[in-house]
This record gives sequence, C-alpha cells and structure tokens, in this order.
Amino acid sequence: MKIFLLIIIIFSIVGTKFMATNQINQIKKLEKEIYKIDNEIEKLRTDYSYFSSPQNLKNINKTELKLVPIEQIDIIKLGDE
Repeated sequence: MKIFLLIIIIFSIVGTKFMATNQINQIKKLEKEIYKIDNEIEKLRTDYSYFSSPQNLKNINKTELKLVPIEQIDIIKLGDE
C-alpha cells in the first residue's frame, strides 16, 4: 500500500512538473509574439508620424490632392440674419 501511494505521489509530481514546463513554454511563445506585435505597432506609429507631418501633408496636397482653402465668399451663413 505504501509503495502504491509513493508511486501515485511520484507520478503526480512528474505530471505537475510536465504541465508547468509546458505552460512556461507557452508563455514564452506568447511573449515572443507580443514582442513582435509591439515592434510592428512601433513601426506603424513611426510611419504614421512621418506621413502626418505638416511638411509631408503639404507635399502630398501639392502633388496629388491639389486642395485649396475655402474662399470667404463661398461660405454660406445659416440662421436669422
């Protein structure tokens, strides 16, 4: 009976160690994925900062969009005047 109980305890310890090791490996994989995603987010933020800079927006408007400010005479006033 004591041997049977000892075998059960040993298998429980080994099983628990195996499960803990497996979970630690999964955590490491997830941390690597999070690190990669964080790097990608940082790259996207850098790109956004560049593309949304005033000088770059001015160049895009000049070369592609060709937008002009709204003239004062084109503004319609609404209300009781």
